[in-house]
Amino acid sequence: MSSSRVLIYLLRRDLRVADNPILHETARITQQSQYPFTHFLPVYIFAAQQIEVSGFLSPDSERSPFPEARSPAGGFWRCGPHRAKFLAESVWDVKKGLEKVGSGLAIRVGMVGQVLKELLDAFKQANTEVAGVWMTEEEGVEEKREERDIKRAAEEAKTEFKLWVDEKYYVD
Repeated sequence: MSSSRVLIYLLRRDLRVADNPILHETARITQQSQYPFTHFLPVYIFAAQQIEVSGFLSPDSERSPFPEARSPAGGFWRCGPHRAKFLAESVWDVKKGLEKVGSGLAIRVGMVGQVLKELLDAFKQANTEVAGVWMTEEEGVEEKREERDIKRAAEEAKTEFKLWVDEKYYVD
């Protein structure tokens, strides 16, 4: 293995730099003389089950490999044009904010657990150790399913998985 150790941070709805607890913690850790990772990789995944991603695919594709992003009960689109625009602007803003502090943002499209598994496999093939996968906990049935998929992918890769409590719900 190489001496590189990557910490992967999967962003979901925590799309702000200024008050993000995981970004704050990584900044604190890097101020210490020794810390458990050499590289920090923030990743945002446009989840195929939440937003229609066929527009991200190459025009040569006959059909999207992902299911349509419709609700199972009513068949309604999960994400309308205004929400999609807001989400894209938010992702772009966090990308610019991370670049201002010397980082960046990897952006991917697909089923979240599958995308993480592919990332972990790519790091393994490159002989780069992944020190951990961190993300913020969310409420909801589908969000919990996503968390289980991510945890499973991290465990299969023998990588630490840490789920952070979302502090936005705490009231002083």
